[in-house]
Amino acid sequence: MTIRLQVDMDSVSDMLRSLTGRLQNLRPLMRDIGEIVVDHIKGNFRQGTAPDGTPWKPSVRALREGGRTLIDTGVLRNSFHEQPGRRSVLVGTADVRAAVHQFGARAGAFGTMDVLVREHVRRWRGKDVRVRAHTRRQRIPWGDIPARPFMPDPDHLPRILSEDIRKSILNFLWL
Repeated sequence: MTIRLQVDMDSVSDMLRSLTGRLQNLRPLMRDIGEIVVDHIKGNFRQGTAPDGTPWKPSVRALREGGRTLIDTGVLRNSFHEQPGRRSVLVGTADVRAAVHQFGARAGAFGTMDVLVREHVRRWRGKDVRVRAHTRRQRIPWGDIPARPFMPDPDHLPRILSEDIRKSILNFLWL
């Protein structure tokens, strides 16, 4: 049995030239990958889970007022963006609260500050007592903030995120 294979070298050469040209500037691919990662981060906020699917510990505000953890105004969730380059993409936020929520913080981890306590009336041993205005040293943060990760670890991407990135790469290579 013999199989004869004939290859049109002109079409193969055209395809390789096209592929070589696309590989010189990966910015469109990096933009797509960045958008995929940002979409997954926003999905973590919608679901209230870490990238691996672990539910976040509910916040005190969400428990007290109702609503969802880390979504009060939506500013943090909507602050994520991608910055594509020729060979890489950066995904992040300029919101200073992001690192504390991603990794958590122990009470007093950022030091202390003096706060003004206004004059007020306090009930003490059955009597109303007037408390003069004074300053108090307050820990920052005043209580522990548990980690509520939303950004994926680049070394351990969730399967669904890896699959979406793989599809984007294949689409880019074979346009």
